[in-house]
Amino acid sequence: MNFMLRQPIVCVLGHVDHGKTSVLDAVRATGVAKREHGGITQAIGASIYPRELLDAACGAMLERMKIKLTIPGLLFIDTPGHEAFTNLRKRGGSIADIAILVIDGTKGIEAQTIEAIEILREYKTPFIVAFNKIDALNGWLPQRGSCFADSVKKQRADVIERLDEKIYQLIGALYNYGFQAERFDRASDFTKQVAIVPVSAKTQEGLQELLLFVAGLAQKFMEKTLTTSEDESGKGAILEVREERGLGKTLDVILYDGCVRQGDEIAFNTLTGPIECKVKALLEPKPLDEMRDPREKFKSVNEVHAATGVKIACECAVDAVGGSSLFVVRTQEEAHQARDSLEQELKQILFENSDQGVLIKADALGSIEAITRLFAAEKIKIKRTAIGAVSRRDVADATAMRDRDKLLGAIFAFNVPVADDAASEAAAAHVKIFDEKIIYNLIDGYKRWRDESVEGERREAFGKLVLPAKIKILDGCCFRVSNPCIIGIEVLEGRIRKDYPLMTEDGKAVGSIKTIQRNKEAVEEAKKGDQLAISIPEPFFGRQICEKQTLLSSPSKEDVAAIEAKYLKALSDGERELLGQIKKIKGYSVF
Repeated sequence: MNFMLRQPIVCVLGHVDHGKTSVLDAVRATGVAKREHGGITQAIGASIYPRELLDAACGAMLERMKIKLTIPGLLFIDTPGHEAFTNLRKRGGSIADIAILVIDGTKGIEAQTIEAIEILREYKTPFIVAFNKIDALNGWLPQRGSCFADSVKKQRADVIERLDEKIYQLIGALYNYGFQAERFDRASDFTKQVAIVPVSAKTQEGLQELLLFVAGLAQKFMEKTLTTSEDESGKGAILEVREERGLGKTLDVILYDGCVRQGDEIAFNTLTGPIECKVKALLEPKPLDEMRDPREKFKSVNEVHAATGVKIACECAVDAVGGSSLFVVRTQEEAHQARDSLEQELKQILFENSDQGVLIKADALGSIEAITRLFAAEKIKIKRTAIGAVSRRDVADATAMRDRDKLLGAIFAFNVPVADDAASEAAAAHVKIFDEKIIYNLIDGYKRWRDESVEGERREAFGKLVLPAKIKILDGCCFRVSNPCIIGIEVLEGRIRKDYPLMTEDGKAVGSIKTIQRNKEAVEEAKKGDQLAISIPEPFFGRQICEKQTLLSSPSKEDVAAIEAKYLKALSDGERELLGQIKKIKGYSVF
C-alpha cells in the first residue's frame, strides 16, 4: 500500500459578519463573499491553495524561519457563521485538521464565536485566531499586502498600544473558555498556546503569517494524521448537486479520506434511501477556485486523493441528496457498511411526525439539519421535513394544521422554488409560506409573523370578549364617591376597557366600567402598568370598594369558554394564570 502526505483540511469558522469569507477572498484574491446571498455564506464551500502559492506567498518568512513545506497545499472549507449553522459547522469541524477562527478585532467574541469555540473543543481541533480588521483601529496606517511584522513597525506607539489592549482582552476571554493564547510572535509553545495573528482582509496585511502558521503548524504537528493511502476507498460529503454542461447533473464533493477513481462504485443517499452507481468522470477545480462558484472550468482527471474538492459525474447524480455522505465501495463489506451508515443518516434528518408542527422544505440535508436545530432552540414544533420544491401536498398539510393551530399552519422554503399552483392555494387558504435564501431570516420572519398574528388575535378577542384583568385602587385617589364612583387605579395584569364588569377577589359584583380617562382625556383601553382614572356607576366608595383594594374583571362563562377555545395563545403567561383564578372564583368548570 502506497502512502502519501495529503493536504490539511482547514476549516474557517466564526461569528456572522466577522469576515470569514473575506479573509479567504483576500488569500485567494477572489470575490466569493460578494456573490453570496446577503453577503453571508449559506453552505460549506471548498477551495484548494497549492503549495507553490504557499511558497510564493510565504517565501521570505520560510527562509527566515528555516521551514521547508512538504505538504501538497491546503484545502480550505468556508463555513456559515450564524448560530443556525451549527450542524453544518460540525460537519466541517469534524473533518478539519486545523481551523482558522476569524474574530472581528473591533467586536471581539460574540455569540457564534462561542459556538465555534465549543465545536473546536468538542472535536479537539487545533485552531489559529485570525484577529481581523486591524485596519479599522483608530489611527492605523494601512500597509497594503505587508506581513504583520513589517506593518506593525510603521504604526504609532499609541496605535500599537490599542492593538495590544484589544488582543489582551481576547486572550483573557479565550482563557475563560479554557484556552491559553498569545500573539503569534510572542508565543512560546504552540502545542499549548493558541496563536493570534492580526490581519486585515481589506488591506491584506498579516495574511502571509496566517498562511505560514496554518501550513507550518499542520505540517509540524499532524504528520501522522495527514498520511493517507493512495489506494484506500474514499469517504466524502456531497456539498450539492449541480448541472454541468455536457455531463448533466454532477456531485460537488469534499473528499476527506482515501481516493476515488473513474469507474469506482460510490454510495450516497437519495430521497428514497441509499443507492450505488459508477463514477463516469471526475473533475477538479483549478487551484484557488471555489467549488460553489468556479471562475474557470474544471479539469478532467482519472483519480483524486484526499483532501480535495471534486466534481463527480455518475448515472444517479440527479437523485442524490445534497449534504449526504459519500462512500467509495469496492467490496461487499464496504457496501454493507456504507448502506447502514447512510440509512441512519437519512432517518435522523428527514422525518414525518404524526402530531402537529410546521413544514420545512429545503435544498439539502445540511440546510434541514441547521433549520431543525434553529427551530428546536425556539421550541417550534416540526411536523415534516423534506427536500425539494413546495407542492400542493405541502399546502394541504399546512392547511389542515392551520385549522388546528394557526401559528403552526406555515411552510418554510429555504432555497427551493414554490410551485405556482401551490402558491395560489396557499394564498386562498391563508397559509403562510416563508420563502428565503438566507437561512436565519426564516426564524426572524416567523417571529414577526407570529407576533403579528397573536396581536391580531388579541385585538379580535379584545373587541368581543371580557378578558382577564386585575386592577388596584390607588391610595388617596377617590375623586367621586358615587353616581358614578370615580377612582384612580393601576392595572396590575391584563387590559381593561369600557363596559368591563368588575368583581372583588371573593366574587362579589362591583359594577361595570363606564369610562377610562388619562389626564382628563378619554381612552379606549388601559394595559398592565397604566395608572389612570375609571368611573363605575354602581358602587359607593367606602362601602362596596375602598382604597388599596384589588378588583378583577368578571367575564361570563361563555367568554371564558371562547377564550380557552380560540384565544388562549393570545394571552400572556400572567393573563392565563389570572384566567385560572377567575374561573375558580366564579366556579366555572374546566372547558
